[in-house]
Amino acid sequence: MPGRSTEVAPRFVAAGQRATGRLVGRAVSYIVLTIWALITVLPLVWMFYSSFKSNDELITSIFGLPHDLFVNREDEYAVIPPALNVILPYDPEVDTRERVIIESATISPGRRLMVQFLLKEKLPPELRGLQPGDRLRVSQLPPALRLRINLATIWFNYLSAFVRGTLGLKFINSVVYTAVSTFFIALLALMISFALSKLPFRKLSLFILGLIGMGYLLSIQSVIIPLFLMLSSARLTDTHLGIILVYTAFGMPLAVLLMTQFMRGLPDSLIESAYIDGASVFRTFASIMVPMSTPVIVTVCIISALGIWNEFLLVLVLASSEITKSLPVGVFSFASLMGTQLGWQLAALVIATAPVIAVYLLFNKSITKGVVAGALKG
Repeated sequence: MPGRSTEVAPRFVAAGQRATGRLVGRAVSYIVLTIWALITVLPLVWMFYSSFKSNDELITSIFGLPHDLFVNREDEYAVIPPALNVILPYDPEVDTRERVIIESATISPGRRLMVQFLLKEKLPPELRGLQPGDRLRVSQLPPALRLRINLATIWFNYLSAFVRGTLGLKFINSVVYTAVSTFFIALLALMISFALSKLPFRKLSLFILGLIGMGYLLSIQSVIIPLFLMLSSARLTDTHLGIILVYTAFGMPLAVLLMTQFMRGLPDSLIESAYIDGASVFRTFASIMVPMSTPVIVTVCIISALGIWNEFLLVLVLASSEITKSLPVGVFSFASLMGTQLGWQLAALVIATAPVIAVYLLFNKSITKGVVAGALKG
């Protein structure tokens, strides 16, 4: 018995050491992952709350919470005359009602950026006779006008980004580029992957797949000049069609590689059974291969859509007019040699980033399943 007890003791010691090692390893993993999550999330949090800060706040208090745009009840406004550099939100020939034009003396004074147009008929009698140079505070206005100015001040960066940066049109362009290009990438890659993985041309398919894999090594930056010259000769620069074609071409290699790897893992007996039953190649592709490839289709669509949505250089070079520019170019447009509207730029970044974050949060499991499934089946 004494000998047996001495044999059991080292086992308990070893088991305790292993348990301690697992706990330490788990704790280190949690600490590293927490730090990584903070490094990833904190810049997004800063970007969001800083988009509600004025330019002065962003320069003087980088990490401080927004104040100037929220605390605006006592903001002072100066009455200004109608000027050429004031953007009128109405047509003076159609709407002939008299207005008092006021500009914020607190936010960007003298730059004609925060301007309000107050109908004289909605002002109290003591404010209807204000002349250029006179001043008033927001708290002196009627409740309805006060609320309108309060909300316009809080959302000043977002409203200015949409109106002055024409982000609405650029947002639609980004949606069109992303949706149409992603559709063609998925459709064409499915067809090519089916041919490379299931049709009886094994050696030829390996050669073609190798060429497509080489295309994955090319980046837009490395071929942007010959690409521009080629599209110019075809008169496709500054057109939606030209940009969509280029996005589709550059998204094909990765899509084909992922889908081919996935389809190779699908059983050949299904295709043979379809052929025995008299199904054509197209019917086999549409009725059997496409439904079974849903995980990798979702993965390819999400990866392609996120890449196209965030792409910047291609549209910057190929799109010269406002009607064809995309959202990332709109974000860049607020920076110039004369200065940068930091608040507007951050607001535009939030507008551009929010859909990407939403898509990732909704479909991150689908992305993981598609990639892992392709790797395991290969």
